[in-house]
Amino acid sequence: MKPSTLKSCGWSKMASVALYLWTHVALAGGTMSEEPRFVEPIQNVTIAAGRDVKLSCVVDNLGTYKVAWIAFDKSAILTVQDHVITRNPRVNVTHDGHRTWTLHLSRVNATDAGTYMCQVNTIVAKSQFGVLNVVVPPNIIDGESSGDVMVQEGANITLTCSATGTPTPAITWRREDHMKINLNKTFRVTEYNGASLQLARVSRMDMAAYLCIARNGVPPIVSKRIQVSVDFPPMMSIPHQLVGAPLGYSITLECTIEAHPPALTYWTRNQGVMLHQGRKYHITERPGEVSYRTHMKLTIRSLRKEDDYGPYKCVAKNSRGETEGLIKLYETEPPTPVPTNPPSYLDKLFKDLHHKTTNSVAGKGQGDKPNMEDPAEIGEDDDEVLHAGDLEEIKDMEQPDGPWHPEDRRRMEEDRRRERGPHEQEQGHFFTNIFSVAAIGREVWLPMQLVVVGAVALRLHFLL
Repeated sequence: MKPSTLKSCGWSKMASVALYLWTHVALAGGTMSEEPRFVEPIQNVTIAAGRDVKLSCVVDNLGTYKVAWIAFDKSAILTVQDHVITRNPRVNVTHDGHRTWTLHLSRVNATDAGTYMCQVNTIVAKSQFGVLNVVVPPNIIDGESSGDVMVQEGANITLTCSATGTPTPAITWRREDHMKINLNKTFRVTEYNGASLQLARVSRMDMAAYLCIARNGVPPIVSKRIQVSVDFPPMMSIPHQLVGAPLGYSITLECTIEAHPPALTYWTRNQGVMLHQGRKYHITERPGEVSYRTHMKLTIRSLRKEDDYGPYKCVAKNSRGETEGLIKLYETEPPTPVPTNPPSYLDKLFKDLHHKTTNSVAGKGQGDKPNMEDPAEIGEDDDEVLHAGDLEEIKDMEQPDGPWHPEDRRRMEEDRRRERGPHEQEQGHFFTNIFSVAAIGREVWLPMQLVVVGAVALRLHFLL
C-alpha cells in the first residue's frame, strides 16, 4: 500500500493497516536467526518552541523487521519503516541504510512534548524511549491582565498580570521611572514579585507607569506597561507673595501648580482681567520634575507707577476643581550705585616718586648732566646705583661758590613742606628721612629697588 493511500484513509483505517503491517511483518520476521538489537539509547532533547528537532534510533541486524516511532503518552503510531502514519504534517521519518531511523518534528510546540518510543516488531517487541522537552518563552495574556487605570487620590487599586510559558513564568513588578513602589504608607519596595500588585490609598506620588515583567529562563523576557493615573484638584505654591521692584525695571513673578488632569493656567489682575503675551508681559510655562507639576512665570517689563503695581493672580482649573494664588507687587527705591574707592596715599606717593626719580640729576649746565640711558656715563657695573663719589661730584657741580648756608637750607625745606601739605608732610616725614643721604634741595636719580624698599618701610611705619 502506498503512503498516499494511507493518508487518504480515516484514522481508524490507518491504525488498522498499521496494526496489520506490524503483525504481518512480525510473523514474517520470526524466521530470522539473529534478532535486531539497539546500538545506543535515544538522546533526550530540550528545545524551544518553534524550532525543529530530530530523534534518532540506531538498530543493528534489522533484517526484514520493521521500525516504528510511537508517541507513547498519546499511544499514537507516528511512522512505520519509511511510511508516515499520522496526519500531522510536521512529522517525517528518514533512515540511513536501514540502520539509523530518524524522526523529524518541525516547528515544535508545547503539545509535542512527551515520551517517544522506537520499537522493532520482533515476536516480543523491542523498544527504547526518548523524552522531548519543549520550553516556551513567556507570553502575557492581555485579556487576563490589567489595563491603564485612572483613580481618585486616596483610593485602593489592584493590578494583575497573567502570563503563560513553559516553565511557568515568574511575574515581577517595577516602576518605569525606577522609583520605589508604595505598597502602603510604611512599606516601599523597588521590585514586587507576584501576579497581583495591591496599592493602598494611592496618592499623586504613586502616579507612574508600572511594568509587569514575565520571565522563565527562556528568552525573550516580556513585559506589559500599565499606566496608573491619580486625579486630584489643582494645588498651588508661591515662593514670594510680596515682590518689590523700582520704577522702570522689569520683574518676574512665579508660581508652581500641581494638578491631574493637567490644569488650564493663566494670569489675571485687577478685576480678573486675563493677561496675554505681548510687549508688556512675557508668560512662560515649564514642566516640572514630575508629570503633574508645572512652573509658571510672568515677566512685567518697564514698570510704571500708575499701571503695574498692585495684586496679580495665577489661576489653575481642571475637572476636579480650581485654585488661585495672590502675589502683590510694590514699588521700591532704585539700587544705590556702589562708590569707587579713592586712590590710596601709597598710590599717590608712588606717583610722586616716579615723577621725581625718573628725572636726570640736575646740574648747573645742560652739558654737565650725565646720560642715564648710556651705561658708559656711569660705568658698566654701576648702571643702576650712583656711588657716594658721584653724589659728592654732583654736590660740587651744584655748589661752585661753596657750601649752602644753614639758613638757606632751612628756608628751602620749609617751602617744600608747605608744597606737600600738612597731611602729606606728617605721613611723609619718615619716608623723607630714608633719602637723607642726598643733599636737601637736590633731585637725585634713585634705583627702583630703593623706592620699593622705602615704600614698604613707609607702610610699616603707618601700621605701627
